Amino acid sequence: MKLAWKEIKHSKSKYVLIESILILMIFMVVFLSGLANGLGWAISASIEKRDAEYFVMSTDAEKLISISNINTDVLEKVASQTSNNVTNLNIKRSNINTLEDEQKLDITYFVINPSSFLSPDATEGTALSNSSAEYPILLDDSFKEKDIDIGDVIEDSVTGLSLTVVGFTHDEIYGHSPVGFIGADTFTTLNLKVNSSYTEKYNAIAVQGSDIENINIKGLEVVDKATVIDNLPGYAAEQLTIKMILWVLVIISAAVLGVFFYVITIQKQKQFGVLKAIGMKMSELARYIMHQVLILSAFGVLVGNLIAVGMASMLK
Repeated sequence: MKLAWKEIKHSKSKYVLIESILILMIFMVVFLSGLANGLGWAISASIEKRDAEYFVMSTDAEKLISISNINTDVLEKVASQTSNNVTNLNIKRSNINTLEDEQKLDITYFVINPSSFLSPDATEGTALSNSSAEYPILLDDSFKEKDIDIGDVIEDSVTGLSLTVVGFTHDEIYGHSPVGFIGADTFTTLNLKVNSSYTEKYNAIAVQGSDIENINIKGLEVVDKATVIDNLPGYAAEQLTIKMILWVLVIISAAVLGVFFYVITIQKQKQFGVLKAIGMKMSELARYIMHQVLILSAFGVLVGNLIAVGMASMLK
């Protein structure tokens, strides 16, 4: 290790070039890894944060929760076949309009039982279960950037139904769209304005726990949360693409480091001959080269991670 470090200090310019390339590669790997996690979170956050281990969905939905369609009486059947708490869930993409400046904003409605385990904590204002408004909605706090405040009335752009903002919650996103939580009564009113013959149905039944062995209902299947997330539109494709880029960068980093040290080793054949002549063994020469690789790699990983963390803190 001592000899390897002396060699690096003696040929600073050569090793600085190698280290710079290595740091850049490590930074790109860490940065893209963070990007992959961020994009995944932007698609699945509101599913991941729900306190449910499994979801009961229709088999013909092919594990895509937003197109699953089950009757309301299934809730009682599932409840009778498990000792865990269960509750209904509906998901619907839509748009809302602000009444003051008439902005049209993208939103995903999460329709829940306000007193159930799916109900999020309100970071500001009141939770749905504590609201006295006729049609309350609990919004992701990203809507505050659109000048929406607690007590404001927003309008569903499809039906024109006025919803009262009773509070905000944090980091609730589904499919790159901020989420608004509403109750089943509000959701039924929204649908009746579009279709007067609307009959209430659920996208899924959420199960809080792992007692699912006895849940057996024809036409339905029990799907774990991880599988539900993997089948969200765009999730698998985004993750696969970025992970492929990550592996390519890792392979390129290893190849670059290997080529540099191969060239350096070829250039130092005379020095190695002298070292062998004075009694150094081949195993010691191999350790000397490996120690150089380890020193440069460790420093590159450390600096690359620090740069990535520093950039992440600035982007927050």
